[in-house]
Amino acid sequence: MDINDHGFFWWASEGHEKRVAAGLLTIDSSGLIQLELHQTLPDRSGAGGIFGEKLPEEMIIAGRLKSNGHYALLTGLTASGGRSGMISYEIFEARECLISHKLPNIKNFSKLFISLDGLQQWMRPGSIDYAGPPDCNEADNNKIAVNFELNPKDRWELDSGSIEILHDFTGHKPEGWAHSASIGMDSSIIYKPNSAATSGELLEWFRSIQDLLLILTNSNLTLKWPRLLWEDGENIIGANFYFRRNNPSSYKVIWHETLLPYSRIKSSFGSMLETWISNRKNFGPGISLYLGTRRNKPLYAEHRFVNLVWGLEALDRRVDSSKCDEPKLKEKIERLKKFVESAEGINRSDRKWLGGLLESRGTERPLSDRLRDILKPVAIGIDEEKLEEFTKTCANLRNDLSHHGGEREPGDYKRFIGEIINRSDALSKLYLLLIISLLGVESDEIKRIIYHDPSSNSFRVSFMNAGLIPEPDLDELFSRFKHHGLAPDPSDEEELTA
Repeated sequence: MDINDHGFFWWASEGHEKRVAAGLLTIDSSGLIQLELHQTLPDRSGAGGIFGEKLPEEMIIAGRLKSNGHYALLTGLTASGGRSGMISYEIFEARECLISHKLPNIKNFSKLFISLDGLQQWMRPGSIDYAGPPDCNEADNNKIAVNFELNPKDRWELDSGSIEILHDFTGHKPEGWAHSASIGMDSSIIYKPNSAATSGELLEWFRSIQDLLLILTNSNLTLKWPRLLWEDGENIIGANFYFRRNNPSSYKVIWHETLLPYSRIKSSFGSMLETWISNRKNFGPGISLYLGTRRNKPLYAEHRFVNLVWGLEALDRRVDSSKCDEPKLKEKIERLKKFVESAEGINRSDRKWLGGLLESRGTERPLSDRLRDILKPVAIGIDEEKLEEFTKTCANLRNDLSHHGGEREPGDYKRFIGEIINRSDALSKLYLLLIISLLGVESDEIKRIIYHDPSSNSFRVSFMNAGLIPEPDLDELFSRFKHHGLAPDPSDEEELTA
């Protein structure tokens, strides 16, 4: 449990003058916020919790916790348990909870603070200069020196406000007789909107930046709980912000697995963030369906595959590239429409249905063509015929799932799932590259990601398994080794293939 504390609670609109109730506040790592009151609050009998009841948004519970005297503010309340009569009590679930040493104002926040702990290898907040003994066995080499230097902060102005990336030291100063030291470096993002914002508005911004970092680091990361800041006279007050989220991942970002290290996008990070927020709104499912396959939730192979295809279909429609512009096909459709209109023996309803069917067929190209064209700009180094074959297979598999419930001829489900898994892995990689290209990443950078970066092997393996690029010629590799006097042992062939 992130929070497990007793306290006294009351209706926030009534202050301390009215009756308070003792209760237990719990918040787990997925942001499930529950408040169990040991008696009911004014105007509550406990019956609402028995049957379940969603409370109006203006009904907010405030409280003060036993362990440290901090205040809690719970919004978005639902009564989810209770009892009326004898000793009446009620259990509430909350959508959001703020905890601070001063009672927060949920509509008047001036800043959002996000820790980037766990992303140090992607961010690289500074440098370490180490001067140690060349040989620890020598008696006079009993001193080392370590210098930490933080990178300067970065700042960008956005249409909605400003963002800063700050770096700071972690750990503590060693005491006089200390025999060890713990010092590190960390980074954080501070977003300042142009005007005071609500907790809901800042939560939406937090989720946007977390999803962008998922894309850029290519990892299923979970950021720490953010803090919301507001001004109280000349003082800045902060509150820990809790809300529902997916079960957190313990994964930490490793530098050689990242997609785009911060150092390579630092100059454009501000504009990239603004573009990302705009794309999430404009492209809708074209972005969210991809993200749904990456968040910390397991999916069946079929579910993952159709989500990827649906997402690319949605993205294709939003960028308006799916309309047919083939003159011969348009002429054919027009001839058939005229035939339907003049044909005898067809009632009005059937005539209208056939006309609509022909119209849709004439204005929308096949799924395989739409997949090919939307992925083509990021399919760098992939032969066009291979890409076309790949997208036709993806379209056929999607149609088999939609119209046949699985493999077209039942009985070979294992082979069918194997094809789906291989295509899904490659499709997901191409989808990821497409998203970063929509953020303004150039083709040279995409080529580097696929073929030259430390993480490029995962792209190449996925593309090889899906038949998009050829497997390496082992004889040629062996000849290169021999030419440089590095001929491998034959038993290494399996490892090289992997």
